[in-house]
Amino acid sequence: MNKLSDITILIGRNKFYPFFCILCVTLAFLYTDPFTNFNLRYTTSYIGAFCGLLCVILLAKRKNMGNVLGMFAAVAECCANILGGNIGAGLPPLYYFCSHIYGLFTWKQNLDNDKNVKVRSLNETAFLYTLIFLIVTAFLNIYLTDKIGSFNTSYQLITNCFIFGLGLVAQLLLMMRYSFNWYLWIILNVLVIGLNIYTNNIIIATQYLIYLFNAIYGICEWKRSEQKN
Repeated sequence: MNKLSDITILIGRNKFYPFFCILCVTLAFLYTDPFTNFNLRYTTSYIGAFCGLLCVILLAKRKNMGNVLGMFAAVAECCANILGGNIGAGLPPLYYFCSHIYGLFTWKQNLDNDKNVKVRSLNETAFLYTLIFLIVTAFLNIYLTDKIGSFNTSYQLITNCFIFGLGLVAQLLLMMRYSFNWYLWIILNVLVIGLNIYTNNIIIATQYLIYLFNAIYGICEWKRSEQKN
């Protein structure tokens, strides 16, 4: 297990890792043939993916600059998902935008000597609140989807419920510097990948495939920092 963690950190810390991530989403964008068949949803997805990938890589490295890029990514990703009818996946980015503003100032006040954010451990009480919040937000998504009047298949609605709930909870824990947030991001990323393959958005699917690895890298990086503290 330690060897796997070391390999993941080695890849995540490699200077070519961000370039590889950007290359992957760029190839996915070019696959949609944007110069012949321009699609606003795919173009917006690409902009969001570009900023979002740099954002999550920096956040996994515990760098506060990730919050700045996160605000740009949130706006683009929200628009792209709503254009595709994925309300549950489209609403959390609005919340992410506001939370990144909060995170920008909170993280700045909790940096170590290397200018990296200090990591916290999740206790049992906080875990219980997290579970309750997750259930409430899942039902909130059903209500909002109905009010907006967006058509979802049963699969879309259920998946969007979990994406919506997990997104709000994971982002909250991330901004509060709890290392447990990365476990929730892993589950969310798997769901978003499946949903966007189902709704035929290869750009966001590719983006979240990279997010999936980055969440695993985030666990390794943050757990190592947590153990040191």
